[in-house]
Amino acid sequence: MGFLRRIVSNLFKPTQTEAFPFAPPTTPESYRGKVVVDHKACVGCSTCAQVCVSDAIRLQDQPDGVELIIWHSKCTFCGLCAFYCPTDAMTVTNEWALHHPNDQKYAMADKIVAEHMVCIDCGERLMVPQEDVISSSLIGSARSSQREEPRCSNCRRNEKARQIRKVAL
Repeated sequence: MGFLRRIVSNLFKPTQTEAFPFAPPTTPESYRGKVVVDHKACVGCSTCAQVCVSDAIRLQDQPDGVELIIWHSKCTFCGLCAFYCPTDAMTVTNEWALHHPNDQKYAMADKIVAEHMVCIDCGERLMVPQEDVISSSLIGSARSSQREEPRCSNCRRNEKARQIRKVAL
């Protein structure tokens, strides 16, 4: 008869479930949901596409940069893309309600373009990371000058040779 006592006591306790869909749901702060990309911080390095276990992230070359496409219908919300992003351009939000009609499954994609930087001498397209992520091949003051005056490796070599010739004369 212990089960009858439990049933009666549960009748007078408050509910333990959420009222969704009749009320907005609450999600924990650490919940992994939709991936969002900051197009200004993204440099098109393709790290996110390489670590994506479900192949939900694709990169395509465009005339003005690299287009990053995230297919939310394929995403497993593991968060590896955000964890390994060197510029912290990708973040995982709490947004989990990504339901949609089946005929709109191809519309469940976010697209951003990581813009190319252009060499100031020859005009060659560069994918020089912005912000604090600069190529490890650059040493010293060359790192900071690469942000303000982006140059390709050939133009950088020629500029360095001109600077050395000036000092030698």
